Amino acid sequence: ALLSIKESTLRKYALLLKDAGYQFHVNDKGQRGYFNKDVIVIKRFLEVKNNRDMTLEQAANAVVSWVEQTGVSVRVIENDGKKDRYDTDMKELKELVNKQNELIKDLINRMDQQQKYIDERLNKRDERIEETIKESQATKKLLLEAKEAQEEKKQRKGLIKWFMKD
Repeated sequence: ALLSIKESTLRKYALLLKDAGYQFHVNDKGQRGYFNKDVIVIKRFLEVKNNRDMTLEQAANAVVSWVEQTGVSVRVIENDGKKDRYDTDMKELKELVNKQNELIKDLINRMDQQQKYIDERLNKRDERIEETIKESQATKKLLLEAKEAQEEKKQRKGLIKWFMKD
């Protein structure tokens, strides 16, 4: 499907390439396995066979020579603009992620400052409440002591009056 050729044609081309010296992966049952590098070699074979006036055997020999010159590991080198587009998209996404990370850091700093401000305000409020409670208790204590002193004074006056009557 990748090569847009029939299976029988693929087998024929694979046999031609094998006869020219190219090695395909073959399992225990003798079945060929095609890897990415094999697909590239067969694509190259199709290009050579279609673009030049040569026999299939000559095209196979030319492709095997090409593979030997370029090295055993054939890499995919296709640049139809998609790679550049994807690179641009990736750069844009990375920039967006970086901006979002900076925004998140800024928001975290603001939240930390806000929490610090809230904690300080709550501590000050608690201190004021404690002071107010202490002042209120002290005032109540003074009022109670004054009331007790007045009652004691009344009792003394009452005792003095009682002694004086007699």
